[in-house]
Amino acid sequence: MTEESIQTLRAWLAAAPALAGAARIWVDETPAPGAQSALFPQGVQVVARRQNLLGDTALRCRARFTLRLVLPFVPGNDALAAQNAQRLLALRQWVARQSAAHTAPTFGDDPAAETLAATAAQLESMPNGGSEGTAVYAVTLTAEFTERWPAEG
Repeated sequence: MTEESIQTLRAWLAAAPALAGAARIWVDETPAPGAQSALFPQGVQVVARRQNLLGDTALRCRARFTLRLVLPFVPGNDALAAQNAQRLLALRQWVARQSAAHTAPTFGDDPAAETLAATAAQLESMPNGGSEGTAVYAVTLTAEFTERWPAEG
């Protein structure tokens, strides 16, 4: 996975209708001016490895990201809580549609076999107990892809 692929994922997420009006998304721990959302790479895990008789290797990989969103929040305001929940569900559905249509960012060597999913959306924290009028929601993004490596020599 390259820096370019992470920036492509960030730009793609910024275009999600569910995130309309959200501030610019920054990557990792360094916030951009005016940014309120962040994408945190969580690493890549090899889930399967296959090697053919010629020594070519295919690795099935799973990359995880946490997308943190700062959204309006007022304790006890059920309408606002429902609005945030709807926004997170809409994001999940948009990611699923984009993945199914093969228009989501790709990370490996076989775009037709890649998947990207948004899961585990939840309220993560409320700065100052929610008294500031915002809360941080976390969404897990999981990409599954294949990397192919030719035999050496």
